[in-house]
Amino acid sequence: MFMGMRSISRDESFIEYGLKMLMQVLINFSMGLVMALFVFIFGLWGIISTYQANPLTALFFFVSASSAAFAFVSTYLFAIYGAAAGGVVGVVKMAESNMRIEAARGGGRARISDVNVFSS
Repeated sequence: MFMGMRSISRDESFIEYGLKMLMQVLINFSMGLVMALFVFIFGLWGIISTYQANPLTALFFFVSASSAAFAFVSTYLFAIYGAAAGGVVGVVKMAESNMRIEAARGGGRARISDVNVFSS
């Protein structure tokens, strides 16, 4: 699962390394959950077919269970991506606040007017 994890190189900052690792973890979780969903759906069809239930009941159960599995996976992915985005925004806000404090003390290199994190 963590095959792409590597050590930090000399040419990248700790922020770049942290963001790359965060994206790698999010991609790993996304791919794992989506693959688990497909394996579950195919396995579910096999279980239903061996049970030999009424075709209408079997179809209803298959659609219901597949929908529930999809809802779980999508909710979980939404939650981890939301938590990651919230964490990144919180770190950016804290860094911006620290830059403003340093600039107000007169010891920093940045000026308050230079601190605009969200512009491209």
